[in-house]
Amino acid sequence: MRHVRCPSWRNVSHTGAAQRVLIFWAAGVLLGLTLLVAWSCKTTRTGSIPYQRVGSPVEISNAEGSPVRPEPMIRVRIRRQTTEVKLSGRGPWLVAVAGARTGELMSGPVRIQASNGSIRLTDARGRVRGFAEGVEVYAGPVIHAGDAPGKELVAVGRTRYPGTLRLHPRPEVDPNTFDVVNVVEIERYVPGVISKELYPHWDRATFEAQAVAARTFALIRRESARRSGRWYDVDDSQQSQVYGGITGQRIALRAAADTRGVVLARDGRLTEAYYSSTCGGEPALPEEVWPAEGVVTQARLTTTKTEPAPRREVLCQTAPLFRWEVARRVGTLSKRFAAWGRARNHKLARLGRLHSIKPIAKAHSGRKLSFEVTDTQGRTARLTAEQLRAACNFPTPGLPSISHMARLHSGDVTVDVGRRVVRFSGHGSGHGVGLCQYCAQAMAQRGDDWRSILEAFYPKTQLMRIY
Repeated sequence: MRHVRCPSWRNVSHTGAAQRVLIFWAAGVLLGLTLLVAWSCKTTRTGSIPYQRVGSPVEISNAEGSPVRPEPMIRVRIRRQTTEVKLSGRGPWLVAVAGARTGELMSGPVRIQASNGSIRLTDARGRVRGFAEGVEVYAGPVIHAGDAPGKELVAVGRTRYPGTLRLHPRPEVDPNTFDVVNVVEIERYVPGVISKELYPHWDRATFEAQAVAARTFALIRRESARRSGRWYDVDDSQQSQVYGGITGQRIALRAAADTRGVVLARDGRLTEAYYSSTCGGEPALPEEVWPAEGVVTQARLTTTKTEPAPRREVLCQTAPLFRWEVARRVGTLSKRFAAWGRARNHKLARLGRLHSIKPIAKAHSGRKLSFEVTDTQGRTARLTAEQLRAACNFPTPGLPSISHMARLHSGDVTVDVGRRVVRFSGHGSGHGVGLCQYCAQAMAQRGDDWRSILEAFYPKTQLMRIY
């Protein structure tokens, strides 16, 4: 029998070895390209979101205009007309005129005050640094050459914030007050919003849908603020959207990362992405809730036809505020109305003791849109539903503060004014426009993904990744 000897690697021809190397190299390149395409598309459970810059001028720059950041910066007002804050931590902290290339170091904690329209900082050693009247001041951590952007952290009191601070004097209000603005990358801002807007045990798809809505909302406000020259883009409260700074909540961090750069757009431009807690079964369109004239009248509704909001499922029946009732004393509420009217230069300021509050316009869903308020002398004033809600909840010196459960949770109410007590029967919590958070959670629980949820609340819009 003839024995055949198997060749070892050393006996293989150079041509065969070269072929194998070439095959392995080509396979590696093909695998790398496949992974790169998969990463860039960031596929969702219902398909991929294309990278597409929308027509709206979403600038990719930092607060000083230098194109060194990979995403837009957002300016969040975290303190309003305050007299003093403390920049916590040992530092060292860098302070400078906002926009300057150089500054000076101060050891922490740093006490920040306003005096005669100017900012004054005092460090742990008692050293004082003052700035000229009206000058906006930068404060943040020391950034060394070679440090990657997007790692900055600051602490104001007991709250930590990503990014840096701008201290804006408010001499037009009070020469001894100033605003504190947190300047941060949008993708570090979004987790701090959705961790406050939603319950931590809610589904991931709800968080992802909320992340897209919150990101779009902030970028729209950013664009508007920079056109008007305002020194901040959004507030950290319900006036814009709630923001809590740094969060370690994993579901919020992951939802923001998985939807990074995705926004809602219509006709190639960013679109308003309103949302509220509970629609109460009666959603509305933005133009119904916030008419250009400020007040929706019955005459306007009969002469101007508005397109009804697209019908969608109502799934928020289990929400704590789907239906609710509160009561207020007539005398106290009359004083609160007058105080709100004076602060807003509204006709409501001229009314005396309340006699009646009657709806005069409704949305196609049945949601109340405006009311006529009448006093015991027959004088009247008209308010939108959101104005009525604000007036009922207006903080007024000399009157007791309103607890959370005693607040008017929405303007969609039926009102009964008695001799001593005003009773409100309401639907939902918030303005009822756009995404309803409780409805979104119910959709996520039954298996809908974040893309389907957004399509239900924002019809005729497209999802686009802009960075």
